Amino acid sequence: LSEEDVSLCVLRPSGKEEHFELSLSDGDSLGVKVEDFRTKTCNNSCVFCFISQLPPGVRPALKLKDDDYRLSFLHGNYITLTNLRDKELDRILEQRLSPLYVSVHATDPKLRTRVLGRRETDDFDRKIRKLTDGNIRIHCQIVLMPGINDGKNLEKTVFDLFGLHPGVESVAIVPLGLSGHGAPREKLKPVTPGFCRKVVHQAAPWQDFFRAQTGKTFAYLADEFYLQGGENLPGSEYYDDFAQIEDGIGMVRSFLDEFETELAKRHKRLIPVRGTIATGTLFFETLQKSMDRLNKKFGTQLQVCAVENKFMGKSITVAGLLGGEEIAAALAGRKTGDFVIVPSEAISRTDRIFVDDLSLQDLSERIGKPVYPGGKTVHDFFRLLLEIGRRQEPGV
Repeated sequence: LSEEDVSLCVLRPSGKEEHFELSLSDGDSLGVKVEDFRTKTCNNSCVFCFISQLPPGVRPALKLKDDDYRLSFLHGNYITLTNLRDKELDRILEQRLSPLYVSVHATDPKLRTRVLGRRETDDFDRKIRKLTDGNIRIHCQIVLMPGINDGKNLEKTVFDLFGLHPGVESVAIVPLGLSGHGAPREKLKPVTPGFCRKVVHQAAPWQDFFRAQTGKTFAYLADEFYLQGGENLPGSEYYDDFAQIEDGIGMVRSFLDEFETELAKRHKRLIPVRGTIATGTLFFETLQKSMDRLNKKFGTQLQVCAVENKFMGKSITVAGLLGGEEIAAALAGRKTGDFVIVPSEAISRTDRIFVDDLSLQDLSERIGKPVYPGGKTVHDFFRLLLEIGRRQEPGV
């Protein structure tokens, strides 16, 4: 479309081809209009549904219950396959939309029906086999709920999915998250440190078996199981290619490994800046220890503030669901230094707002200090510190 003269071939539904020579030299448009992208929504009523746990005043975009295979391919969103028609299955195979990310939760038909809140069993086994037989790679997810799909049910689900390997490349096992809102908190048991330890010990021999068979761990536990359970975090080899990192699988290990690399690379370049880093309670201890080492080596004065999630609920401990209001409240009356850094995953990609609809600018005005997102990687974080330090140099 950057050309002045365009040759256009139009294929009609009848199969007839028509050819046109067009001039766009005067800035004319091609005349082709693309229909709006309409997101396919979820037709389930999952017992743990995140949407049903959202508090009033939440960022509007979070209320959309998407279950769209196109978003799964493009962005790694999880889909259930329940509303996927055969025509769409064929399209996935024809267009090679791989990999896809699929929420399974249980392979037993009756249990899966219960978890998804459906009246009748879905055709999950046939659909996922059609995809894997068609060389579509699948990354699966299990939201683990105490007393529902754990124990023997978890073992069956994991090994049923392993039976579809290598089509099913990985399985992410993540703990149930219960906010302080909605019906799920009244019906479901919360995840406890003891439960986390039990899951870690249960999964260990399976993972050893999978590594012996395939060279990979295959079924990966979310970082929260190790942190909340007080268990040692696995080494980087456990996570293989970190395929499920966006689901909280290996985020902490990746941070620690990258931090060691960056710490070794930086010497006299880092100016001793003063500031505060806000994070969730789950990651606080890990981040605090890392910042203590950074401060000792470079003379920086970076303190870490653990923010309790009062907006979503105290049991929600991850940094990605922190609201701007509670960050402001946690920092109130605190000597923050010259700036504040917040988790990038707590801010929406497009409009740069927190889960409670507060913007970065709003937060900055509330606390009276510049607020920066920390970046997606540790390298981004160090680069941010360098940039902040450069701005503080005389004459800049």
